[in-house]
Amino acid sequence: METPDARPYNLPDNAVWFITGCSSGIGQGLAEYIATKKPSQRVVATARNPASLSDIPDGPNVLKLALDVTSVASIDAAFDTTLAHFGRVDIAVNNAGYNLMGDAESSPPGNAGARALLDTNFWGAVDVSKRALSVFRDSNPKTGQRGGVIINISSLGGYLGSPGNAFYHASKFALEGFAESIAKEVFPEWNIHRMPRHPAYDRPEGPTTGMLAFMDRPELHAGFAGPEEVAERIYAVVGTGERGIPMRVPLGRDSWEMVMGETERVRGELEEWREFSCGMGNTDVEGMAKLVR
Repeated sequence: METPDARPYNLPDNAVWFITGCSSGIGQGLAEYIATKKPSQRVVATARNPASLSDIPDGPNVLKLALDVTSVASIDAAFDTTLAHFGRVDIAVNNAGYNLMGDAESSPPGNAGARALLDTNFWGAVDVSKRALSVFRDSNPKTGQRGGVIINISSLGGYLGSPGNAFYHASKFALEGFAESIAKEVFPEWNIHRMPRHPAYDRPEGPTTGMLAFMDRPELHAGFAGPEEVAERIYAVVGTGERGIPMRVPLGRDSWEMVMGETERVRGELEEWREFSCGMGNTDVEGMAKLVR
């Protein structure tokens, strides 16, 4: 998640939520949560095919729109319609995305499938974020509500890599870096598809084979938090923003423990190689750190 600064965020009682990828999963769950549990707030539920939004309740505070996040023209049209209907956008949720599992080398020449994934998971979120930032800064003040919040539905896959998911991880690592950077650029006052297996990797002992089998276990998915619970937690972070909105919030014990474990592993590795790494150069580390905090 990102916000222009760490000051407390006060979610308006009639906030406008603009959510991508609402045909299923977290996007649908969040749109339904706001439409049914927070009736004073407005929600713009979007999907490539608006007919897929039928499970989301209709009402005066619900706007359903077609949106292809790989098309800037489609993004602009959806935001223009939202502004004409509700006047502003307070929360933009980058949720649209999918996975493409398989060994990276099995991607065909030109990597068409992988490029399409990046176009949705990364570049789609980038273009939605850019338009949202301009709305927060230039359009919202006309309604008396300056600023807003961008929520990126990333994943554990944006922090550590696993076999069989190289292009998905690439998209989420890229999104994490983009989000962290633009959160530091803006001024405070602006307030699963699979590829065919590569034969060389398609072996029982292969790491991707193990990951594919792991992800296909029904009991594993039964242990994940459901879209409704995730939606409630997303809303809670934004709706009770007295402590400010953090850059990252792992949702689920699995995500928290794995992110923490990877953090500790990386720290241990860095400490082990500290003398080697620091034995060269004479950079003003404190001065550099001030620029990136």
